[in-house]
Amino acid sequence: MPQFSTVRRSPFAPRDLYAIAADVARYQDFIPLCTESRVWNRRALGGGRETFEASLAIAYPKLKIRETFTSDVVCDPDALTVRATSDRAPLQRLDSRWLFTPAGEGADVTISVDYQMRSRMLQLVMNATFDIAMRKVIAAFEERARALLGRGGVA
Repeated sequence: MPQFSTVRRSPFAPRDLYAIAADVARYQDFIPLCTESRVWNRRALGGGRETFEASLAIAYPKLKIRETFTSDVVCDPDALTVRATSDRAPLQRLDSRWLFTPAGEGADVTISVDYQMRSRMLQLVMNATFDIAMRKVIAAFEERARALLGRGGVA
């Protein structure tokens, strides 16, 4: 199964970064190729954790691809994690996680994604573009943090 994982250092507080990642409904505002992001069925799980269903519509006009990915999301503000899982088409399997840990005056941001597409053709396309796409997502996330939290990070 294709995997992507990286750790990036950020000058911003882990809790502030977590809040950006947990706001899935706003992904359409900054994630490349994301044309729509929706959240529904929010439920409290106790201990501050919440779960909801979310869908992201992704369009790649050059390849004439438009897919909607729906997942179950669990946000845990104490563990500073956002985890999305799915086995709904077009996915065979998805396990995606954001983790924010204190590091010096800022945070380490760990992003990991394991996925498998149901369609062999879509899997081939994803394999060819996924690493580049994830690096663009990370850059967009970092820019979103700078726009919302300021340029300097933690004072």
